[in-house]
Amino acid sequence: MREELETAVKNGNLNEQERTKYENALRTIDKARAKRQAGEKLDRAATRQAMRDLQEIAKSENLRPEDRERLAKAMKSKGRRGR
Repeated sequence: MREELETAVKNGNLNEQERTKYENALRTIDKARAKRQAGEKLDRAATRQAMRDLQEIAKSENLRPEDRERLAKAMKSKGRRGR
């Protein structure tokens, strides 16, 4: 999913606010992954918010329609873990 999102962002034309939100969300996800691997406690609220932000970016009108469609399919196929 991350590769598809990166490609969509490169192909798209996000505004400054969306780009900042995208970059911050990726940083938060990367930090959470590193903490999990180190056995440290995660900030679950921040991680959930980062995922919501990425989902919002994936639906942005500033991405190409074909990229939005591809991202929607990728998100649907991933589903929710543990639910």
